Amino acid sequence: MMNMIKIFAVLLSAAGFVLTGAEPLTVSCTTYPVWLLTREITRGADGVKTELMIPAGTGCPHDYVLTPADMRKLGAKNLLVVRNGLGMDDFVLKPLAKMNPRAKVIEACEGLPVLYAECGCSHDHGHKEDHGHHKHSIANPHLFASPDSALGMVGKITLGLCKADPDRAGVYWKNEAVFVRKLRGLLAEMDQLRPKVSGKNIAVQHGIFDYLANSLELKTAVEIHGEGIAPSAAEMGKMARLIRKQKVAVIFTEPQYSAGTARTLARECGIKTVQLEPLASGPADPPEDHYVKVMRENLKKIRSVLAQ
Repeated sequence: MMNMIKIFAVLLSAAGFVLTGAEPLTVSCTTYPVWLLTREITRGADGVKTELMIPAGTGCPHDYVLTPADMRKLGAKNLLVVRNGLGMDDFVLKPLAKMNPRAKVIEACEGLPVLYAECGCSHDHGHKEDHGHHKHSIANPHLFASPDSALGMVGKITLGLCKADPDRAGVYWKNEAVFVRKLRGLLAEMDQLRPKVSGKNIAVQHGIFDYLANSLELKTAVEIHGEGIAPSAAEMGKMARLIRKQKVAVIFTEPQYSAGTARTLARECGIKTVQLEPLASGPADPPEDHYVKVMRENLKKIRSVLAQ
């Protein structure tokens, strides 16, 4: 009888069927970096389709509006949604509740240590307001842009996958162990770099590199706000004076936004601009270990400009 079962299994396998004991699962990720991390954990898991919910070139999708095609993805049977949280991808919450209220959701940043910033805008973003200064305290959602905080996200994603899909938990834990070992290699490189750059002042376009700077003990002296908001001449002058006063050595830019303002400030102050890749977006079919390779290149660039 046992031999018959084995023969039957072989015939099914040859016909293109896979016997896993688990139902097919669609894992839909709300952001590019969450997708990069999640696919490393689900790699090779039979019956699991890991997909990106939005186009790969979207960037940080704070104000993204789901298209009809995106909405159809939310109706998938046996759906598991992995999202960043912290306000980055709230666009999915109401549509998901309407299209697939029984879908499971993993919050990749839930419970992890976060950095906060103040926003002086007058709009209601649902954040806690400081009535004395009329500012909002906003959690920085870009944990993915630094290997150490991304490591925490990997743990949350893996735990959520194993809880939601225990039949494939062995695959998820095995993949996590491999990925964590690679990430810890990056952390070792950061440990070597930190003493050489600690305390140095930098300028950035906006807060996407805050976690990386915090981990390396860099100080962000100037934030340019390079998200389509052109600073006035007076603001440019103020930033230039601050760059000189704080002895800022470099302005770190990112590919998602124009570096025109950064280059103008750099020329005026006689410093460099260096583009880092936070992986908010990227190629639709990235190679294996894309996250690790890009973050290693970021550390190499930081070392070349600051560790002198």
